Amino acid sequence: MRRALRERNLGSSGASRRCVVYHCAVGNPPDSFSRVRLEPYLPTHVGFEALAELDRVEWSSLSHAYGRGVVGGDLFGDVARSLALIREDTRRALVDGLWSNVCHQGTVYEASAYALPFIAATAAGDVPVESRSLLVALLGDIAVGGSHVAPGGSYAGSFGEGVDLLIRDTVRRCEGYLVHIEQAEPAKASLIAAIRLVTAEPSDDHRQAVLDLIDPED
Repeated sequence: MRRALRERNLGSSGASRRCVVYHCAVGNPPDSFSRVRLEPYLPTHVGFEALAELDRVEWSSLSHAYGRGVVGGDLFGDVARSLALIREDTRRALVDGLWSNVCHQGTVYEASAYALPFIAATAAGDVPVESRSLLVALLGDIAVGGSHVAPGGSYAGSFGEGVDLLIRDTVRRCEGYLVHIEQAEPAKASLIAAIRLVTAEPSDDHRQAVLDLIDPED
């Protein structure tokens, strides 16, 4: 089914990660405050080896579709567990875990930005073609979600203070991984280019271009 447009430098070690401040948008309640976050960690390895670095992120502090940290059982509500499963069963890790947790019906969250470098780094390595296709599709969906804001979390888009800016900044920081994905599988170059464009210049047309390339036959 066609995904209609919804309303709704290769990894640094992380040793020099910046603190970034994302300010509340104009019009937020006066008691709102700026949120200070560490930049999402960029794995130093690519491929499945990148997943060995999951402990560099404090997943328990990050919000996702089901709350904050580990919520519930199995893969639902457990972002780190879903990422770790990519090595053993990429399809289940993404379809049953990550698409629910960090890109829920097109809505993206704080944890989505921190999962994004692991998704990109894994896709940039020597992994099966099917695994890379799923990973890059999820990367594209997260980039689309990060290109606009979901009012109240009720539509596809970014939910949470500064999440849209955080995701777009993280996509740009993952440029090295994107280059490696293009080199590993040139057929993905058009989708990677579209991801770059929607990140740099968010618009309905650029969002739809990414979605069309994820589901080209729909």
